[in-house]
Amino acid sequence: MNLWQALLIRQAKSALYKDRAAYYADLAMTLDDKIPLYSTLKKYENRARKKDKGRALLYKQILLNSMRGSLANSLKGIVPASELMVLNAAQTNGDDSIANGLRFLSETVEKTEKMNDIMRKSLNYPIFLLVLLAAILTGFSFYAVPVLEQIMPVSEWPPSGKALNVVASAIRGYGVFIFGGVGLLIAGFLYSLAHWTGSVRNRLDRHLPYSLYRDYSGALLIVSLASMMQAGVSLRSALQQSLRYTTPWMEWHVKQILRRLSSKDAAKFGYAFATGILSTDLEERIADASERRDPVVAFVRIGLGSIDRVGKSIAQSAEKINTIMLLVCGLSLGAMMMGFMATTQELNGAVKRQIHSVGR
Repeated sequence: MNLWQALLIRQAKSALYKDRAAYYADLAMTLDDKIPLYSTLKKYENRARKKDKGRALLYKQILLNSMRGSLANSLKGIVPASELMVLNAAQTNGDDSIANGLRFLSETVEKTEKMNDIMRKSLNYPIFLLVLLAAILTGFSFYAVPVLEQIMPVSEWPPSGKALNVVASAIRGYGVFIFGGVGLLIAGFLYSLAHWTGSVRNRLDRHLPYSLYRDYSGALLIVSLASMMQAGVSLRSALQQSLRYTTPWMEWHVKQILRRLSSKDAAKFGYAFATGILSTDLEERIADASERRDPVVAFVRIGLGSIDRVGKSIAQSAEKINTIMLLVCGLSLGAMMMGFMATTQELNGAVKRQIHSVGR
């Protein structure tokens, strides 16, 4: 395989990853119609040869790998590990089981992608406001304030103007360090989301902005577990398998859940999930599911239903963050404008007084 083919396959993998919900659904329908998986994959390859060389190469690769091993093995490196585990568990019971697993994954992926979109949109607006505020501060500091300094001594400026000058001087003199420090704080916060664990983190997870990450990650875990349980994997085994692709934060919680499942209080698995990994609403629903006549079926239903609920919760939390950011930016911009306008008014007054004194 040459470099050009490798690039084409990589691009095709990215496209298939985005379209995998439809891909899963199509494969499930063909299996329902008793069409062998080999025939379907071969047809996809032949069709792609006329349209997209990258896709044709990828489908050929998938076809060969599925012949050597399984559908899960053939999709390795294309879809997330959690989905591979579901496929791997589903294919142990024949084509009907694979079809059910693929259908469930198709539903799950569609809902998960919607939640991912909500999460991305919730972060875009605060980032835009931060960049806008930084740009305005920089513009005032390097272009507006220096002009006023040349016209009137800072000692004659009103208090709000002097405050603006202090900020502008700090940005001109130490702007690289200030923005660098803010950048490090943001980077540290983002790193802490997936890596910081312990009781202090658990308390912070109840409040914004950490609760946003907790709700999102907790829902993804429940969906992943529900997917594997739908394919016949036990809860304990699903949790153990999930450790292969979890973050340190998630691993800390999953290990606690596994320990709780082994305790005397774990007659119903709802207690095991009360580690702080889930929102209060989802935690209570999992506890209720553990008391149902068929806990596994209830857990699977909650897994799919949790995506819509958590999506709404994330949207509401994002609105709060956006409102706070809008207030901070608005107040900051208002303070800058007030300092600038007050200084220009003082300057106009000084010019008028000077003209009046010369006229005398």
